[in-house]
Amino acid sequence: MAKLVIGIIIGALVVYLALNSSEDAQTSINLSESPEYVANKAVMEAHFQGLMDEDLEAMSAQVADSLKWSAPAYGAVAYAGSKDDYIKDVKFYLDNFDNITIQQSIYLPGLDQFTSEPDGSVRAYVHWKITHTESGVVAEPWYYGSFDLEGGKIVVAVEFMDVGGLMNHVATASAGE
Repeated sequence: MAKLVIGIIIGALVVYLALNSSEDAQTSINLSESPEYVANKAVMEAHFQGLMDEDLEAMSAQVADSLKWSAPAYGAVAYAGSKDDYIKDVKFYLDNFDNITIQQSIYLPGLDQFTSEPDGSVRAYVHWKITHTESGVVAEPWYYGSFDLEGGKIVVAVEFMDVGGLMNHVATASAGE
């Protein structure tokens, strides 16, 4: 009887492995090669290039009118920002900082928060280098953003950066401290 049970278990295991070892099941997808992600990543790279080029018009064209934005500043309410709010914030940086460059950037594909399946979103970790226009103080803030895109436009943007720390650095360095 024991040999029969062991035989059934081994037989079931062999059948299970045979059914689940098809080529499709063994092929893993590199999420960073997904066509949707690749296209969306290109939009984000162009968006950040627009910031470095100080091209507010190009940046604005890459943002959907229905944008839901979470600003990186302390006290910002999640998803309360609009496209107008976002563009005003970008304009603030363009008006107050020059020589905007990327020191390092890492782009990663995003996953749906409920299914953990690739969703085409783009996560960006960026180490910026900027010069405060008025004082000449150079700062190198780190930044993280998560972006959902539809039709080549940003529809949701959630950003994180130590804005207060950046402004404190500029104030302290320009005061000679």
